[in-house]
Amino acid sequence: MPKFRSGLKRASLLRSALLLGTAMSLASMSVAEDSDEEDAELREETVTVYGTSNPIPVFDYPGQVSVITRDDIDLLSPSTVSDALRDVPGIEFSGGPRRTGELPTIRGLSGQNVLILLDGARQSFTSAHDGRFFLDPELIGTAEVVRGPASALYGSGAVGGVLAFESVDAEDLLKEDETWGARVRVGYQSANEESLATITGFTRQGGFDGLASFGVRQSGDIELGSGADLPSDDDIETALLKGSFALSSALTIEGSWQRFANTAIEPNNGQGVAGTGDSILDRDVEKDITSDTFRLAMMLNPADNDWIDATVIAYQTDSEVDEFDQTIPRTTVRDIETQGWGIRNASKFMLGSAETTVTVGADWYKDEQTGTDDQTIDGLRGGVPNGESEFTGVFAQLEAVIQTPAGEFLVIPGIRYDEFESSSSIAPGQDNSDDAVSPRFATSFEPAGAEWLRIFGSYSEGFRAPSINELYLDGVHFSLPHPVLFNPMMGQFIFANNNFIPNPDLVPEDTQTIEFGAGVDFQNLFTTDDRLQAKVSYFETEADDLINLSVDISFDPTCFAPPFFQPCSSGTSESANVAQAELEGVEGELHYDSERFFGRVTYSSIEGTDLSDGSDLGSLTPDRLAFNLGVKAPEWNATFGTRIQIADDFEQRTADGMGGFTISDTRDGYTVVDLYASWTPDFGNGLRFDVGIDNVFDEDYERVFEGVSEPAQNFKIAASWQFGR
Repeated sequence: MPKFRSGLKRASLLRSALLLGTAMSLASMSVAEDSDEEDAELREETVTVYGTSNPIPVFDYPGQVSVITRDDIDLLSPSTVSDALRDVPGIEFSGGPRRTGELPTIRGLSGQNVLILLDGARQSFTSAHDGRFFLDPELIGTAEVVRGPASALYGSGAVGGVLAFESVDAEDLLKEDETWGARVRVGYQSANEESLATITGFTRQGGFDGLASFGVRQSGDIELGSGADLPSDDDIETALLKGSFALSSALTIEGSWQRFANTAIEPNNGQGVAGTGDSILDRDVEKDITSDTFRLAMMLNPADNDWIDATVIAYQTDSEVDEFDQTIPRTTVRDIETQGWGIRNASKFMLGSAETTVTVGADWYKDEQTGTDDQTIDGLRGGVPNGESEFTGVFAQLEAVIQTPAGEFLVIPGIRYDEFESSSSIAPGQDNSDDAVSPRFATSFEPAGAEWLRIFGSYSEGFRAPSINELYLDGVHFSLPHPVLFNPMMGQFIFANNNFIPNPDLVPEDTQTIEFGAGVDFQNLFTTDDRLQAKVSYFETEADDLINLSVDISFDPTCFAPPFFQPCSSGTSESANVAQAELEGVEGELHYDSERFFGRVTYSSIEGTDLSDGSDLGSLTPDRLAFNLGVKAPEWNATFGTRIQIADDFEQRTADGMGGFTISDTRDGYTVVDLYASWTPDFGNGLRFDVGIDNVFDEDYERVFEGVSEPAQNFKIAASWQFGR
């Protein structure tokens, strides 16, 4: 495919085309022809909220988004979020099998290029070797994965996409005629000898809807497919308090508190493995991990006024990781607090014959990081600079359904403006500030007479502001043995430090993405009331000014002449805007559901290239094909299913500086088979059993390059009892 962008001139032309397309879409709405009204066929739809910030069927959305429901989660009994999202195309979790090190990647972009939301609250925790967020699957009501740039709605950090979680509420658990209830659930899995227990109470009384849930999860070392045990010991406590109250038919207030607390015994590097040879990385520490998210919201939606559908939200998330190394002894702390608010309103009206929704909004948030070390003179932790980043953004989006003789068009142009500023006590007076404009234009077309077909395409721009860590890194990165000096008393070489250097002049990463694809939607295909939906798309992203940690390992000349250590260092590490990259890929997702059978098939393929030297770039994964196939047995109140994931061989090339390439990463292909079943016996009112076997054939495989295989064969069982009236 020819390049869709070539330098700033090409980017300018694309912006002009975007604005022209927006103007043409608005003009077309004023002349759209009236269509005959038809009775809409009632069909069960999977709906996305985060794709456009307004509810829209996933099939109609002009892009790729996947929704995982509470029923999906209960059926699979996942131990971690990655278990629940394993087969979603385009998403991968790197960092190894430990839950504390899992790092989500969407379309080859990871870290802060993936926006994570919990009930609309940003989860901004970042660390070199720990995970991005801490959440138990038992508290998830739905999970949405919006793939592709979403900066036009959400601003910085949504370059790869959005991973949005909605916590479970009373509506997810209450039956239609119930006003209150309770649920007790216990479980066990063998790979890490993990036990689980949760208790949840919920009620719906008049205008009040409330839920309280408390849980514990304990686990030990993880048995890997290689036969080794990965050191890991988790003692987790979770809590969720959530409630809403309708003050009137138009006004509702809502509040929630969600907590995740884990005392983990594992290496300092949560993504590391034992046996590195580094006495510090291999040494276990005690980690106290806590994450609290507080949220207040108000929704105003008068039934007789289509111009007002407003939401105001305020939130605070505080995530802290305390590490205690008893061999020194030493305690280090990383604390990241995010405060924010947002307001949006959606107005619905007819523009000509076009059904139109205009959404406008604004938001503000601030990330504040604090790092402490009780073994330093000033109490500051190296590599964790104290600082803050503040963001303000405004956005507008139009959604229009246009009926024409040729068929139905869905047109979604949108644009957002952001400004931001970062500062740190490490570099007084060296603040980093900038602004960004993020446009998007997406459209889909349903041909007349072919309601089963939808063709879609989009162009989006995204950005990601540099983080506090990237701007103001300081302290020691690592140490290397001195090439000359040997300490006979200690029996080892003397070590020289490689130090971080701040770079407050970083500029935001910038991307431009095109995507096009098609979907089909069939009903009553093989049996009455069955349904098959499928979507496939191709995307191409060009990224500029990617922020990369550049490590220079070169000893000072003074290291080799007396007095040797005046000074002596083993180089420096600095974040810099260096890379220009291109990523492209194909994603497909198929769903089938009937009274007796169900199935989901997904496929993803991605390639990334550093345009400066041709090296493979990005958090790349092998081509993957996944199946989730099952049978419903209503006569037994049971469901039986299997998950199969097939991955191709993979290798990653790196330029050798002489016009050739070396292989920096290679992994064999693999096939992993899981089995699961669910049974609700007639003799136990509200009783349910869920069982499964993950990795049935004990496959030894690596999902991503971490130097560690995935868990071995894993037997799991869960039992729940729910009652109410």
